[in-house]
Amino acid sequence: MNLYLPKMNSSVAFKYLLSLSPVPLVIAGNLSGGVFTMMNAFYGLVIMIFSEGFLPENKKDNHASPMLSNLILILHPLTLTTCVISFIYGIQSGIISGGWILTAAISTGLNSGMAGITSAHELIHRKEKILRTLGIWNLVLVNYGHFYIEHIKCHHKLVGTKKDPATARYGESVYQFFFRTVPQQFLSSFKIETIRLRNKKSSTYSFQNFVLMISFFEIIICILLYYFFGIIILLAFLLQSFIAVFLLEYTNYIEHYGLERNETDRVNATHSWQSDYLLSRFALIELSRHADHHYYASKPFYTLKSYGESPVLPSGYFGSFYTALIPPLWFKKINPIIDRMKISE
Repeated sequence: MNLYLPKMNSSVAFKYLLSLSPVPLVIAGNLSGGVFTMMNAFYGLVIMIFSEGFLPENKKDNHASPMLSNLILILHPLTLTTCVISFIYGIQSGIISGGWILTAAISTGLNSGMAGITSAHELIHRKEKILRTLGIWNLVLVNYGHFYIEHIKCHHKLVGTKKDPATARYGESVYQFFFRTVPQQFLSSFKIETIRLRNKKSSTYSFQNFVLMISFFEIIICILLYYFFGIIILLAFLLQSFIAVFLLEYTNYIEHYGLERNETDRVNATHSWQSDYLLSRFALIELSRHADHHYYASKPFYTLKSYGESPVLPSGYFGSFYTALIPPLWFKKINPIIDRMKISE
């Protein structure tokens, strides 16, 4: 883990605590039940989304403290696990019942997608095995462990090309994208592992196949939840997983929508949408500086920078959420930007 960075600034690193802000709301809601289960849903779907536009952009480089930034990152697997356990406990103990199970699943799933998968995305890029394992664990908690293979070995190599399942095409709605990309990413990850094992002259259908192994592990977790806690908790767990995965793929959608490149061209800063809105930056641990992430995938989140030549989302990652859910509105705002980029090439 790189613990050196010139001009370290602890105050900047502390801003990343915003990424953990849903956690107390989720846990308190799950342990209180009733209307309190809506707290994180209201926080994420109303406060965060509608407040982003009122906060300024910040294009400055970070120079955040690596030690504090990494500490905050490592807290995410622990807090995500605690949130999911509190969710299961709340239902099993009767604290959460009836229709409040749905609101608790939404609140828990929003945290799993916003904080859990975002931190997993950062962790699986790290060189240290223990950090990658923590990232994979976060993905397992939302039944999406194969993302580790697909994202690292396919998306980063093929982003912006027609061969990349995780790049949204021009004119494709978020709903079309979601139902296309989810199965395609799973099949892609399985194909990648199949090729790897064939080159090693090993069996595709064995636990050497990461996709099969992690999928088996996820199925075992679901079976154990059903056996010990019943069908309601299993369905609730799967619902929070679905919400988290939808958030992930919504993010994939807005990160690369309509941006294209030839396979022979090197990935550069024009192949990802970026945003420097403060909420998007710090609540999502710099995921919104996505152009730099694809330009240099090994860079830790606290070193990512903004590029003047990158296409910029007009509303930030949070502010784009409801716009993307209404395809005609999304196309009206984003397609002209892409069209102008094509003309200027």
